[in-house]
Amino acid sequence: MNDNLVADKVFISYAWSSQEHEEWVNELAERLVSDGVKVVYDKWDSREGQNLNVFMERSVNDSDIKKVLVICDETYMQKANGYEGGVGTETVIISNEVYQDVEQTKFVPIIAQRDVNGKAFIPTYLSGTKYIDMSDEQNYEDGYEKLIRNLYGKPEFVRPQLGQPPAFLLEDEEIVSIESKRALNRFRHMVERKPKSIDILAQEFTTVLIDDFSSYSLEVSDTGQLRKEILKKLHDTIDLRNIYIEFLDIYIRETENTEVIIDFFEEIYPVIMTRKSDSYIDSQFDHMYFFVTEIMLYTVALLYKRKKYITIRDLIQNHYFVSDGRRNLEGSIGIFNKYLRFIEEGLNSPDGKKYISHTGKILLDRANSKTVTKDEIIEADFLIFLLCYRFDKAGGFDTWYPPTYPYFNNENIKFASKIRSKRFFNSCRELFSITTPEEMQQLIEEFKEYFSGLGLGPRAAISISRILPTSKDIAAL
Repeated sequence: MNDNLVADKVFISYAWSSQEHEEWVNELAERLVSDGVKVVYDKWDSREGQNLNVFMERSVNDSDIKKVLVICDETYMQKANGYEGGVGTETVIISNEVYQDVEQTKFVPIIAQRDVNGKAFIPTYLSGTKYIDMSDEQNYEDGYEKLIRNLYGKPEFVRPQLGQPPAFLLEDEEIVSIESKRALNRFRHMVERKPKSIDILAQEFTTVLIDDFSSYSLEVSDTGQLRKEILKKLHDTIDLRNIYIEFLDIYIRETENTEVIIDFFEEIYPVIMTRKSDSYIDSQFDHMYFFVTEIMLYTVALLYKRKKYITIRDLIQNHYFVSDGRRNLEGSIGIFNKYLRFIEEGLNSPDGKKYISHTGKILLDRANSKTVTKDEIIEADFLIFLLCYRFDKAGGFDTWYPPTYPYFNNENIKFASKIRSKRFFNSCRELFSITTPEEMQQLIEEFKEYFSGLGLGPRAAISISRILPTSKDIAAL
């Protein structure tokens, strides 16, 4: 028992309606006492010869008595409203105290009876007061718990601690992704209320996000400012990307449905070439293509992190149908990883250095998500590359060439070392649609040969050979 928890001392005001009602009140008083509540009750605290009016007045006005429990039945209401008998005397005393009680917490109506229409019997002076219903067996226990909580100051519902203003109120109002933030909050809230409607709710969210994405389009009036404008747009889209990551993490925790994700990528693709005029240059869309490549990487990274292997496999195996506003295209996941000529060849790095992959460098420099790390992005890039080869999605115009390949190493591609574990191999076989270690062994050896023939240089080929397990390692499984 908690010795520091002390209940309010109470006085019970009731009418001698019937023997049955008096027994009801007596049982309530005894139970309160057994639960640690000090009770002032006429059957225990008054004696023959005492003036009951004085007893009642003293009890109501006693500063030690913090609560007066007014037991309301038909007889009590009639006597209180007509000022009859002892109840009438109490009414004069109590009603005056009620009106002087600023906090309106001392007098607690307990409904012990209702009329044939279900209306509570309650005196006029207490009408409008929040009461506790103990009028029948169905409500008695819930009512008693509310009463005990009231007396011990431990309510069922407690006001939460005041938090901080939402972060979006403090951010630059020029950031256009604010509607997606509202949509994310709506999505999160509605999923909690209607989890079975998550696919519909997800489609509503992605529609808003795609609309926000279109607002990052770039109109070029001065090609000399193109580098500056693209860098600014790249920076601005970080906020929208992080909103997408939050949405996706909620979504994939609740469902295995791949169709919503596939539909989203097919629907966002045509927005890449959003423009207001017929005059344009391909370079002005590089930041839009970059964004789509980036969120695909984050999608696979998050799916892999949450062990959604079948969903990843479905994304890789899917044949996509998209439009860029000029023509209809179809192909593998590599459609979403276009070579960005301006970023790679015309957009010098802020530090003035030349990189093997400027796209890869930018991807990692802006990787500030709390959910997905830089290493997880690189690993996702590698997995897409390997899986595309596994499912015959490599070699065409829509091949996924990994932008982060210069950063491949043993530290960030943990999959390569974990695959040596039989337990891990068994858990992710469905990712590759394989059943035996021999199939994995064959895949890895053929992939090494394929990679070395891509012309990425001997250093890259050696790096892949060191990262991936040997035939001996796989055979040990």
